[in-house]
Amino acid sequence: MGSIVAKDLSSSNVELGVGDIDGKRAEAVAKQNGSGDAFVVDLTNVEKLSEILKDYDAVVNASWYEYNLHVMRACLNARCAYNDLGGLFHMTLQQLKLNEEAKRKGVSAIVGGGESPGITNVMCYFGAEGMSAVDSAKILVAARDASAGVTFPFSPSTVIDEYTKNPVEFLDREYVELPPLSGDEPVTFPDPVGQNVCHYSIHSEPATLPQSLGRGIRNVEFKLGISEKMVRLLSPLIDLGMLSDNPVTINGASISPRQFLISFFNARAANDDDDGRTVALRTIVKGVLSGVESVTTCDLVAEPNDSWGVPNATAYLTGVAGSIFGQILAEGKVQNGVLAPEIVVSPEEFQKELEKRKIKIEKTVSRKIH
Repeated sequence: MGSIVAKDLSSSNVELGVGDIDGKRAEAVAKQNGSGDAFVVDLTNVEKLSEILKDYDAVVNASWYEYNLHVMRACLNARCAYNDLGGLFHMTLQQLKLNEEAKRKGVSAIVGGGESPGITNVMCYFGAEGMSAVDSAKILVAARDASAGVTFPFSPSTVIDEYTKNPVEFLDREYVELPPLSGDEPVTFPDPVGQNVCHYSIHSEPATLPQSLGRGIRNVEFKLGISEKMVRLLSPLIDLGMLSDNPVTINGASISPRQFLISFFNARAANDDDDGRTVALRTIVKGVLSGVESVTTCDLVAEPNDSWGVPNATAYLTGVAGSIFGQILAEGKVQNGVLAPEIVVSPEEFQKELEKRKIKIEKTVSRKIH
């Protein structure tokens, strides 16, 4: 995803630098995108990272979400604008607590400016446009994989967390913790994605949309189309305790089962051939429009980008959105503070940027007939 952020930035004639724990990887991505500015970075070394970031207007943090606070603190120290690709609810809440500090230091920070969260948040705002009151918002994300095997569309550690951590949803005006993979809902998305069974999954959208869409909102839900292949892979590992954080000692070295699995899956994912992944995003917003109870549905379908050699539409959408939000930040268009993606850009402006990249949101409004 970070490579796609860099590709989109360079395609938009933005000067960029690339940092990674792997210096050769950083150099390769920088060279591919016409930049000689590459550096080795350990995100846990906030002091050193702060020094590097002083030379930049904005950062797009495409690292694992566990590092979001490290990178955000470095940006606050460096007075550098910040965007990340999501925080799986609890991390997002921790980041939002830095709002007053960001304001004092004159820093603009976006939490969750990728595909989902990010594009999905803006789609909800687009759906709520013109409504005098919003009753509920539902975000549905699904995909169709061409690969016959099990593939990880993004960081294995994040995939594992989405399948195993308790989702937090906003139901009946309060936050409720639910069992993972609960709330089965068959959903038919536009072709070629088609039908998926969607389940509750931990995500950042419910952390911000209840506040952004208005005090009267009753429900904000996020559901993910779960891969049965991934469920079959992870279920026995969960039963065996292989996702435990409790360390075990092997030949004098201490490692948790979860750490081992993530390292194993990361190594495997790096060598997997991804035959193609198409993604569908849908938001459903219910409220009062021109005095009438209405439902607005927004759909977006993205296929692999062959011209960029990107077979994974999840990575493509996330990287492109990260770049768009990053450019908005670098241009100084965002107020200071720690902000949700849905309130930093107008849906119309964001749509124009997506359409430049041949990505389109389709909006349908239906009204209740009494």
